[in-house]
Amino acid sequence: MEAVEQQIMDFTKATNFDNALSIVFKDYIRYKLYYLKNEKKIYEKKWGMVFDDFENESSNMQNGMSYETEQEYYLWEAVITELEYFKNKLQEWT
Repeated sequence: MEAVEQQIMDFTKATNFDNALSIVFKDYIRYKLYYLKNEKKIYEKKWGMVFDDFENESSNMQNGMSYETEQEYYLWEAVITELEYFKNKLQEWT
């Protein structure tokens, strides 16, 4: 058995590598979800609205068509997209 495989099994207290890897993936997905939820909250607090409202109202904002606002839109959208992706992955793994 490879040294890394053994380390992962020791770290997770799993009895075989497949179970250990499953534990690691689930933990990673949970961490990503936690991180992405916090990122989403930061955007919501910054703009005082949820993404769907931002998407609908951004063109009507004072700086709605600015490069900075557009970049915020794409970054926020990426957070939302990743959040949904990892929610689905967690359901697949459980």
